[in-house]
Amino acid sequence: MFSLRVHLWRETISAGSWLEIDVERSGAELRVRALGSRHEQPGVHPLGAELTPDSLHALAGRVKAAAEKGRRLEPQLAQQVQALHGALFQGDIQGVLARLREAAAGGPVLLRLMLQETDLQSFPWEALCEPGKDFEFLGNSASLLPVRGVRSPEPWQPREVLGAVSLLAIAPLHPHALSQLQGTLHESLSSGEIEWLEPLTGSRARRAPLFERLRRQPEPHIIHFTGHAGLHEGWPVLRLADEEGEESWLPVELLAQQLHRSWGRGPLRLIVLDACEGASPGPLASAAELLARTAADAVVAYLWPVRMDVALRCSRAFYRALTRAAQQEGDVALSLNEARRSVLAELEGSAEAFSPVLYLRGRDPVLFDFKARRVLPPPSVATRQGTSPPSPVLAQLLEQPFSLVLGDRWEEESPILRDLRNRLQGELTQKTGDVPPELPLSTLAEHFALRIGHDELDYEFQDVFGQTDFMPPLVRLLARQLGAGVHITILRLPLLEQAIAEAHPELTLYVIQPSSRADRHAVIMRRQAGERRWERLREVPAALDTEREVVVLRLCSGYLPAHHFSRPLITEDDYLLGIRSLASLLPFELADSIQSVLSLRPILLVGLSQLSWCHRMLLYQLFGRRALMRGSVAILDPRTREKEVWEEGRGLPGETGVRALDSTDDELMEWLEALAAGRKG
Repeated sequence: MFSLRVHLWRETISAGSWLEIDVERSGAELRVRALGSRHEQPGVHPLGAELTPDSLHALAGRVKAAAEKGRRLEPQLAQQVQALHGALFQGDIQGVLARLREAAAGGPVLLRLMLQETDLQSFPWEALCEPGKDFEFLGNSASLLPVRGVRSPEPWQPREVLGAVSLLAIAPLHPHALSQLQGTLHESLSSGEIEWLEPLTGSRARRAPLFERLRRQPEPHIIHFTGHAGLHEGWPVLRLADEEGEESWLPVELLAQQLHRSWGRGPLRLIVLDACEGASPGPLASAAELLARTAADAVVAYLWPVRMDVALRCSRAFYRALTRAAQQEGDVALSLNEARRSVLAELEGSAEAFSPVLYLRGRDPVLFDFKARRVLPPPSVATRQGTSPPSPVLAQLLEQPFSLVLGDRWEEESPILRDLRNRLQGELTQKTGDVPPELPLSTLAEHFALRIGHDELDYEFQDVFGQTDFMPPLVRLLARQLGAGVHITILRLPLLEQAIAEAHPELTLYVIQPSSRADRHAVIMRRQAGERRWERLREVPAALDTEREVVVLRLCSGYLPAHHFSRPLITEDDYLLGIRSLASLLPFELADSIQSVLSLRPILLVGLSQLSWCHRMLLYQLFGRRALMRGSVAILDPRTREKEVWEEGRGLPGETGVRALDSTDDELMEWLEALAAGRKG
């Protein structure tokens, strides 16, 4: 028998007001039996001949397939989820629901789904849509808040929060994901709505250090886990950092026990499993349900894998709604509905919005009581305990006019490029057979262009890069430091220019994308000071005032502001033929003035590596044999261990070295924030 119980409850209704629905199987038929809180017993009615256990399983598979492709529900599929919505909420049950909505005085009503059977747990009930409506899904409804109820002997109560909501992030295998999450939450962190506790990643996310951290202060209000989930012999497991080269998987039940023992009476109220299929049920229980039983009052997890940028988009909207300072309570169900609504709106109705689901222990979705809360911005980075002081070399550079050369290291490390690599690898394998897995992306793209075609390569690039809001948080901080002059980016997305436009609306901004051909027909776009609109210029400006205006050179093409696409430099031939001197790439009117600025100002180089041949080519074409101006500084990824190469000038124009600083993104962000705070002081 299938059993589905639905409780409808809200603070304005007495705790005894609920509606329980059993969906049971009678032969091949699913029937609905209901019991109301005042012993209402509407007659049993069938869901319909077409709604069988097998058809539910098939319907779930079709919604999942749409989500995997990032597409909205096709018309036939939309009709099916509307039909199921109508089959559940009809007759007397619909009447009870209408009275509950009336009693809620216009507020949303909690829809609590008690899912006991594996097939029912794996079904995306959040995708049910009100008949006759295109976007009135349960998952984004303004009047119904669907959650998956959990039976537990543990008590429930909201947590009074007097200041910031503290968040502990755990990323055993993907440390870059933490930087992306931190950047996504930058607004909430800066306002003091969320406090970012020291995260656990790498060796600190192995089993022993993890359990040791779970015994210590400070205790978080929220744990956010980014990684992999799975099932081992039917038990949900999470993957931790590898132990001596071997995969390490932790049974979720052990984690739940440790959290209950250590922080069971503490502030922890929510766990977010940003892991593939964290809510996928096994023969015993899903990871989310196990954690909600004993470890936290609420757990957000994903039914199916989603793209990284979609997960980040969802996290941003969810945390912003849950923790914003203007409200008196943190409603987790309302916040997740807002996040799903954001994904549906921004991604043209993508079914990925139905992957995140909420498991709730009690019948109240309000996790945090903010009535006595006072939100204050965090203290200046310069005063934080344990923060190293900013480098005087960097401070000296930032005190004068300088030019930024921004590399593409973040693209190389982002899921965007990994997705593109996987697509090219897969199609080449189908076309030609076995393809070596370790080819550099430029080589892989060259093979793809030669064997399948440049147009198809352009399509794959646009399909991946055209649907992301990827923005490294460091780029925004760098943009705040920039002034009038010339700056260079080799990112294929218009991140630097967008960040500058956001940080300096008072400056006129030109974006120049040189032609990769010898015709010097550069694409030039302008955003006038005080305006938001970008316009494409049909004629080359007679002059550029680099003392009062900003010029951004895009040397690897890709996407311009306002989502204008041009073929990017991505294959080996693109780099060999497309990276040439500025004089051969730009109109005569622009080349001299731009080169003059670059030769007279020190350069800040970020995101580049001398171990990358295309980066070396870029620097030679920009500066020829002329050494970089005295005072130039290179910020290096410590993992590359190439500081000595830069300081001795090996491979640099003029064979003259520059000052080099090893710094992680987090350290550089702290330096920039501290220097900015010092100037304001």
